Amino acid sequence: MKTTKDRPSNSRPAVLAPPKRSPVRRPLPPPEARTIILGGRSIPYTLRVSARARILRLVIRPERGLEVVAPRGTSKMRIEQALREKAHWVATTLDRVERETAAAMPPPLSDGLMLPFAGRALMLRLQTGAPDGRFRARMSGDILTLTLPDTAQETIRAALIRWYRHEARSLFAERLALWNATYRFAYGRVSIKEQKSRWGSCSRQGNLNFNWRLLLAPLPVLDYVVIHELCHLKELNHSARFWQLVAVACPAYATHRRWLRHNGQQLRF
Repeated sequence: MKTTKDRPSNSRPAVLAPPKRSPVRRPLPPPEARTIILGGRSIPYTLRVSARARILRLVIRPERGLEVVAPRGTSKMRIEQALREKAHWVATTLDRVERETAAAMPPPLSDGLMLPFAGRALMLRLQTGAPDGRFRARMSGDILTLTLPDTAQETIRAALIRWYRHEARSLFAERLALWNATYRFAYGRVSIKEQKSRWGSCSRQGNLNFNWRLLLAPLPVLDYVVIHELCHLKELNHSARFWQLVAVACPAYATHRRWLRHNGQQLRF
């Protein structure tokens, strides 16, 4: 048996190091509204810190204005320096987006207005005489008659949205039956929603969601979204196999997809 005397003089007892702990990531801050003066002009922007961002990016969208997407830990000085370096681009792009948004604004909702409806054009006829908070709608041929408590823009808009959402249920059921004759997929619940940035979705449980505002698009575009979501029942991704499946019933899917990307913001009252 060895004793402590048998141990070499330069040896030391083994010491177990404590296990290393993973660094605790602090949660990302919520988006922050800020303002900066560029060229004598006060410009509001939203700062969004992203865990995935590697570089600082400036983004301008019609519905959000100027957004700064910054990597975690970017200083305020660096952010404002980037904005000043891009001051000319920021100003000219904001002005262009504002002009385009104003040009795309729909006309006031009034008697005789032509409304898009799944590839058709409906003439809007307005009447008063309905109880407060209620309305009646009747479609005869290509004429949609609304009987309302008053003809304020918000009253007309709210009634139109409710009517379109109601009509969307039967229309999407009809188009699903038509296009699923090609695929014969099984699906679950079908819901009609209003989403800001999504035209349709398919859950892992096979439930389908559609945006009622697609009724304001041309019918081939609406059908493309129906086919798109049907194909997600088979391929819950956007792989090459998925797009090949879409092309079976919708060979021009790229055209309709591009139309939505360029015109989707205009599908509103």
